[in-house]
Amino acid sequence: MPNSPSPQALTVRGPLQDVSIHFKNKNYIADSVAMIKDGISKVAKITKYNPGDWFRDEAQVRAPGTRAARGGFNTTDVNINPKQFAFAKEITQEDMTAQGDFLTPPFNMQQDAIEWAVDKIDLKKEKRVSAIIKATTWADGNVGGEDAAGGWAAGAGNTFLADIRNGKAVIQSKTGMIPNILVIDYATFEALKDEATVSDKIKHVMKDILTADIVAGLLGLDQVLVGSAIENTANEVDGSDAFTAANIWETTAGKGAAFLFYRPARFGLKVPAALGQFRVKQANGQGRLTRTWYEEAEDQWVYEAREDTDITVIHENLGYHWVDTFAT
Repeated sequence: MPNSPSPQALTVRGPLQDVSIHFKNKNYIADSVAMIKDGISKVAKITKYNPGDWFRDEAQVRAPGTRAARGGFNTTDVNINPKQFAFAKEITQEDMTAQGDFLTPPFNMQQDAIEWAVDKIDLKKEKRVSAIIKATTWADGNVGGEDAAGGWAAGAGNTFLADIRNGKAVIQSKTGMIPNILVIDYATFEALKDEATVSDKIKHVMKDILTADIVAGLLGLDQVLVGSAIENTANEVDGSDAFTAANIWETTAGKGAAFLFYRPARFGLKVPAALGQFRVKQANGQGRLTRTWYEEAEDQWVYEAREDTDITVIHENLGYHWVDTFAT
């Protein structure tokens, strides 16, 4: 006799409408490292006073009937050259029409396209800021940064606190400014959580877990930024999900890095800064523009994000860079 129909075999499987899986970098810190000056001209420059002139003792006693001692100061310029960074995603009209049909995946395709394009701009900016820090000779005087020789890893002979004190002293001795921001890669920050010399100094703090704010207070800084963003360096092959992670804020893979620098509360006249981000106003009056248009021949919509920026070193002696912080 025939078997009864199996409900399980006859079930039509469809995507859950309230669950999907998504991965992206949790946060980016580039805009906090290179603070933004909006609304600049595409052809601009920053006037920079030479610090040496302002720290030279030149005042003299003036005798009656004589002229006071005189002198002057010099300036140089930093050129600003914004470039447009953009990324776009197309959605066919067929996909737009099918969106929301019964048993289709729970996509909001327009929102996904915009978020994806914006994230590409943010990821590129994170890499740009990190690359500039790595390529510049800062107050440490070393191309690429000073080798910390793994001295920030937990264990005997940890040099983290001594290195930070030295970096602050070097910047102060060359500029008169005391640095107030530290960028540290995620792996190095995690290693510091097990470091006895650090934990001993915070043992009377109410929180018994090391946080960025606690490290900032310990070091006398305004802020500690932990760089955790990664990049997939593997090429896509036939739609496969190839993934090779590279930590954007490391200099040498698996060894860590850190950057101590001075960042002002805001840009202004006679305001020192290690580096900055200079952004041209878009057609919408904002620093970033998201736009969409229809391509008739392909019967598809395109969603694009764009931003015109230049990320520039303003004064090298306002930064101090370390490499190989937790491994060597």
